[in-house]
Amino acid sequence: MINPGIYPTMSSEEYHADKGSISRSSLKDFAKNPYYYWAMHLNPDRPMRPKTDEMIFGSAFHTYILENEKFNDEYAIEPRKVLLKDVGEKEYRAYKNECEALALSGKIVLTAQDLYFLMEMKLALHRDPRAMELIKGAEIEKSFFWEDPESGLIVKSRPDVLHKNMIVDLKTCSDASPRGFQAAMVDGWYHVQFGMIRDAVRKLEDRDIPNCICINVEKKYPFLVSIYPIDEAAIEVGQAKYKQLLVDLKHAIVHNDFPEYAIETISLPSWYK
Repeated sequence: MINPGIYPTMSSEEYHADKGSISRSSLKDFAKNPYYYWAMHLNPDRPMRPKTDEMIFGSAFHTYILENEKFNDEYAIEPRKVLLKDVGEKEYRAYKNECEALALSGKIVLTAQDLYFLMEMKLALHRDPRAMELIKGAEIEKSFFWEDPESGLIVKSRPDVLHKNMIVDLKTCSDASPRGFQAAMVDGWYHVQFGMIRDAVRKLEDRDIPNCICINVEKKYPFLVSIYPIDEAAIEVGQAKYKQLLVDLKHAIVHNDFPEYAIETISLPSWYK
């Protein structure tokens, strides 16, 4: 388990690999169902959790935009596919050797289309001076680990962009409109994430950050960009939610009590009626 503190140069892999600390995503798993949390995080025989294509692309986007100097060390683009019947043996052998070298490199392989989207999304950000101003001159991907005073659990958070007076999160999305973002915020617990980061900075750096802002870039043409400050009421709800979940999680751990879904009568939803 990583000790409480601030880790400015910790890699994303090391941050996510630490299982002794609680993240927003693990709290979401507990909120879904206590047994689900146990199965995904505590079961010693659990299978490896595969990364979805969406998760891989999102991580690549963050690296491409915020830590571009690391991109070529961590990612590679798959070579153009060729068939032996269409090219000479020499060219086909070179293609196969390139594929084998990539497989052994340890890099995450993206498609040429992935790279095209990344480039277009970066251009979209650069055409919006407001977005670039929110990113420029900030601390990037700084990792915080701290002890929650109520539960005693170690919590972690990793803000994308951190200024002295604002937290900025960079998101990829399918719909950057206000309505689309609002739905994504609730489903993705962005307000919880901001609440956790605020508490981390207050605990470890002894300062308050008043502003929480999301920059969203759509993953399809014309790659629209939106910028939304999150209001104080939403952040307060997020803080209260994660703190209560930590207390509930600690109780479950201490008593080894991770029930599955309860039996309950199901009715039609109110919108259907």
